[in-house]
Amino acid sequence: MFVEPFNPIIGAQYIVLGEMENAEEVGVMVRARVLNCVDGVNIALLQKAINEQRSFFREREGKQGAAAQPAHAT
Repeated sequence: MFVEPFNPIIGAQYIVLGEMENAEEVGVMVRARVLNCVDGVNIALLQKAINEQRSFFREREGKQGAAAQPAHAT
């Protein structure tokens, strides 16, 4: 099922940001929030940028989690 208007370019590559859902009628589907054509984009470089961003967020969450934990009294 598509949200209209969506006129895809046949053979083009798209990047989708959204959530995966398990719908009984259709099975697993992606509820797209953002859909962008990435034709002409260096996919390897895009993947590297995504991995760097994920690493940054993991590191930031780790630091926030450590700061939220109280120090142990001895």
